[in-house]
Amino acid sequence: MQKRSLSITFGSMRWIFWMMISVMSLQAQTDLRYEDYVYLPHIKSVKFHHEGLFTSTPIVDLSSGGQLLLSFDDILGGDITYTYQVLHCDKDWRPSDIDEYDYIDGFNEEEIERWSYSNGVKMDYTHYELYLPNSNLNWLLSGNYLLIVRDEETDEIALTRRFMVVDPQVQIFSEVKRPIAATKIKTHHQIELGVNYKNFNIVNPQREIYVTILKNGQWHDAMTDIQPKFTTGYDMQFDLANRILFPAGREYRFADLRSVRYPGARIHSIDRRPDGYDAILNLDKSRQYANYFDYDDLNGNYIVETQDLNNNDLQSEYIDVHFTLEDKNPPQDADIYVVGAFNDWQLREENRLDYNIKLQSYIGSILLKQGYYDYQYVVEQDGDINYEYYEGNTYKTRNQYTILVYYRAFSERYDQLIAVQTIDSRF
Repeated sequence: MQKRSLSITFGSMRWIFWMMISVMSLQAQTDLRYEDYVYLPHIKSVKFHHEGLFTSTPIVDLSSGGQLLLSFDDILGGDITYTYQVLHCDKDWRPSDIDEYDYIDGFNEEEIERWSYSNGVKMDYTHYELYLPNSNLNWLLSGNYLLIVRDEETDEIALTRRFMVVDPQVQIFSEVKRPIAATKIKTHHQIELGVNYKNFNIVNPQREIYVTILKNGQWHDAMTDIQPKFTTGYDMQFDLANRILFPAGREYRFADLRSVRYPGARIHSIDRRPDGYDAILNLDKSRQYANYFDYDDLNGNYIVETQDLNNNDLQSEYIDVHFTLEDKNPPQDADIYVVGAFNDWQLREENRLDYNIKLQSYIGSILLKQGYYDYQYVVEQDGDINYEYYEGNTYKTRNQYTILVYYRAFSERYDQLIAVQTIDSRF
């Protein structure tokens, strides 16, 4: 069993705090979740994407030779050993009824061997990287996969990540349009969809084909189990009478945290402390009825980057980022959260805002690594999550829609992913 060593330069109190939080988290840790999730509070800045494409959805071709890159930080520092494994899942993200040797060539439970210490920063951390596939593990089947990372010593789950492997067999025809319905035409996007299977044998498309559509690579509001209504020749028709509709949202709010020497875009001020930094963001307000402004965003994603030093992974500082959302008439019995890809769109206590009566605003702070971040505010009330309350919707918003086509023959025990296409909405 490997002995841990912890490297602390900014004082023991922060380390003791994170150790206490970690112990409480381990005691209360839930079972494995088949979604993007961080289980340990000292795991930060998790990214999973195509190598070099920092905001890409983790989808890779079965035979392309492309690689996915997982990266994350452990802000406890030291040389903790993490292991990884992959599980094949069905279209609904449940474990597939197949053996491990059916879907991987190699071995699960291998160590993540690439790791480095941060340097020149106020808060020490250890940065980990994992490329998939690699010399120890490759996949044999298309479909959905869950990547699981564990602390080797405690066997506790550190994080999970979804990814997809596609084996292209059919052709997708799709387009984003404005809805016909008068009540949706200004606020929603409609997806028109067809699939041609001329070069792939499908006996019963209405029973063997299922389509999932993601908006901006996000699973929390995905449309799933879309099935063809009929076929004409080799063309599947998904005529759902204008029911493949997504609220368009707005371009995401953003914060440029790439420098601690000067405030970036939408940063009011940067304050330096002996053990870290505070970034005060500009005051936010509701955009539900505001005019639409067109600008390039990351579709809810984020990029780790520093403009102060040379190494984004090892020399980016961690910053306490302070959010303020003005609301003179706050919703009753509701919780307000800041969400984005940086926290897997999860409504967690650390990204919940508190209402300050004196300021008539919601306030809160989140620890983030230097970079460029998209975010938005959501409302949770009586178990319902409202993404539109503070952000609104307009059809002019530019989104990306990813279409996933799954196939399971009558006699098969797993779902194949046989086509993927990503399209943009531009009007």
